[in-house]
Amino acid sequence: MKIFSLNDWEPLSEVIVGRADFAYIPPPDPSMKNFMYANLTYHEISKYVGPYSDRVIDESNQDLEDLSDKLKELGVKVYRPKQIKHDATIVTPYWKTTGWHNYCPRDIFLILGTSIVEVPSVMRCRIFETWSYDDILHEAFDDGAKWFSAPKQRYKEESFNFDDLTKPTLMNEEILFDAPNVVRLGMNLLYQVSNSGNEKGAKWLQSMFPEYKVHVERDAYSGAHFDSTVVPLREGLVLFNGHRVSPDKYPKIFEKWDKIFFTDFFDSQSDSSGISSNAIGMNLLSVTDDLVIVDGNQTELIKTLLRYGIESIPMSMRHQRTLGGGFHCVTLDLKRG
Repeated sequence: MKIFSLNDWEPLSEVIVGRADFAYIPPPDPSMKNFMYANLTYHEISKYVGPYSDRVIDESNQDLEDLSDKLKELGVKVYRPKQIKHDATIVTPYWKTTGWHNYCPRDIFLILGTSIVEVPSVMRCRIFETWSYDDILHEAFDDGAKWFSAPKQRYKEESFNFDDLTKPTLMNEEILFDAPNVVRLGMNLLYQVSNSGNEKGAKWLQSMFPEYKVHVERDAYSGAHFDSTVVPLREGLVLFNGHRVSPDKYPKIFEKWDKIFFTDFFDSQSDSSGISSNAIGMNLLSVTDDLVIVDGNQTELIKTLLRYGIESIPMSMRHQRTLGGGFHCVTLDLKRG
């Protein structure tokens, strides 16, 4: 396994696809409220705690299997994490919680060239999620990959502030960010400051990887991950969520790129515990710069992409809003180009 990936559009040859087995909604705490349910009280959140339904897990696993089979059919080598039980109690000297799931490998790892970075995820329940990928990480390391792990999170109470929900609720007390807060553009990294990534995260990333240029974006979208807001499709062409950015306000690193401002999302359904908006339909996976895997319900998006010479493979990810991940989230490209 030779890790190498600098962007999201060059030909994909090796990838991780997540699992939904034993997915579990953890008990409420500030980090969970920050990422999942910032507008709810802890009492309101508590009614969701426990395992996801068998239907959600079984149908999600079937969709992930179908995705894996399609990628293999396209000549892509697929890796899968180990099954682990996420309801186990996690105890530290300062707090306790449970796990969540390993449905979204994209959230917790950042691939930068030949390096794998275990990012300092913004949720307590994800602190040991990387363990289910140990076999894959060790194989990559043994074959020459550089393996980094960010400073261990404390998840202090003061790291979260819910006084003004129009601004990021993640404070700057410690280094915290999820990998989808970073858009990879070769040796340029666009870093979103939001509820899932703070300023210290950008500073740490720049200090660890000085060969890259980290461009900090503070104004585009203060919610969670960036990959349902900004999707580079190929060199010089970017897909934007037109509800969040506009021709007058977008990350200026794309000033010379052709831009698609898309707003016509299909309103897919979600269980009441769902954490993602219908913009998750924009969360596509590029196989090459002219072929993507996309939610089959997003017919208007498929038509739009075709006008720019990009073919789509329509597939199903039925519980992407409930579990919080579309085709980009549930995968992690290990090798492109």
